[in-house]
Formats: sequence, C-alpha cells, structure tokens
Amino acid sequence: MNSIAPADLGLPPDANEELLHADHDLGWVLPAPEPRERVHTRSIVCRGFRRADGLFDIEGRFIDTRPFAYRSESRGDVDAGRALHHMQVRLTIDSARVIRALVSAMPATPHWSCPEVNANFQRLVGLSIAKGFKQALRERLGGIDGCTHVIGLLEAMAAAALQTFSSNTHAPRPTNEPRPVHVWKIDALIDTCYAYRRDGPMLEERARRAAGTGERS
Repeated sequence: MNSIAPADLGLPPDANEELLHADHDLGWVLPAPEPRERVHTRSIVCRGFRRADGLFDIEGRFIDTRPFAYRSESRGDVDAGRALHHMQVRLTIDSARVIRALVSAMPATPHWSCPEVNANFQRLVGLSIAKGFKQALRERLGGIDGCTHVIGLLEAMAAAALQTFSSNTHAPRPTNEPRPVHVWKIDALIDTCYAYRRDGPMLEERARRAAGTGERS
C-alpha cells in the first residue's frame, strides 16, 4: 500500500506518527500468546479538527490488509499488504452535533460495484451524532442501502466526535479568543460503563471536583 511522505503535504516529518499514535505504541501488552502467524490486520483511525469557520471536521479511515499474496475472484492476483478494504469519510459537524456535510471515498474495495454506494451516505446530512445516531444510521443505510464497513467506521467516528468536542475545550487558542465553557454532563455518564457506575467512586470524585471548580454538570 502506497503512502505519501509528510513533506509532500507540507507537514513535519513526524506528522504520520502522531496521526497513528506511534509515539504511544507500547506494543501489545497482553499476556504472551500461543504460537501463531498473522493472517489479517484491520485499522480504524479517526481524527478531529476545529475549522476556522467554527465547524468541526471528523475524518475516519478503515483499512483491511493481508500479510500474504492471494488470488481474488474479483481482483485477480493481490500482493501482500495491499488493501482489501480502504474506506475514508469526512463528516463536517456544527457545535450542535449536527452533520452539515459529508464526503467519502473508497480507494480499495473487494468488488468493483462497492463505490456506487457512496452517494447513499449523503442521507446522513442533517442528522445529529448524539444519542440515537446508531439507530438512525441503520435506518438510512442498513442492508442493501449501505456498506457494513463504512457503518462500523461511522460509529467509531461518532464516538471520536464527542471526544473532539471535549478536546476542543482544552485546545490552545489565540489570546483574544475566549475558551469554551467546560460542561460536564454527569447525568449522561451514569451507568454507561464500569468506571461511571452509579455506586462507584468515580462519580463521587467527579461531583466533588465539579462543585469545587464551578463546572456545570
């Protein structure tokens, strides 16, 4: 699979490493596995950007590769490492979490007809990525109207978008630009995971912190 050098895009040499979190890669820290050989790799990368016009771009990329050469009925001989699936999506969303625009591309697909579904993704424009997005996603792009891999990518992007808004409250700003109010919605977090269980210490700790800093919850 070909890659573009960061310098060709006017980016610093380590730009791609940051995008892939290579500087945080400690390797696999799971217990040692049984003897095995790798047969498949899937990567999903999501990035969030604050635009100059006040909107936000959320970009997602989905890639499947196989570390060996193989024969495909639809594509013929495929080299080792060549993408089996490669899908990209950019969502432009506003501060109300509503999708204002969407662009998508499929540089590599297992079948020649797959990219024809790109037009259907425009059905998501106008939707909110907040609660209920997964159901709305499947209502508009389920079955023959969508792509299983892009739906999985969009779900990951929606989660990344929420983290982008959180990161935006901490991001550096020009001295004359006010920092957004950090709103911690405690009710939205209760019982959503183990750490935020209703009877756990995390909620008690965060409630004390919010009371002390004046953050709205």
